[in-house]
Amino acid sequence: IVSAFLASVLSTVFSQPGDLLLSLTNAKDNSKKTNELISDIMTSEKGVKTFFVGIKTRLLHVGTIVTTQLILYDFIKRLCGIAATGSA
Repeated sequence: IVSAFLASVLSTVFSQPGDLLLSLTNAKDNSKKTNELISDIMTSEKGVKTFFVGIKTRLLHVGTIVTTQLILYDFIKRLCGIAATGSA
């Protein structure tokens, strides 16, 4: 459970900046290119912190989903009698 939770937290934190850029790029009235958006973010008052706006909500949402998926995967794998990866 701990490793599933850690994996979900790390995947959420590392994918947050890319997902933010994707959302901004696909915004309805946005005509800016990705490079321009990155430049705007980096020169803004908050700088790099802007990439992590909404991370708490995302951790709750995505973290819960990923953790649950990994726990279910492990449970089903054991149910089928499949050994854990790396075991002899």
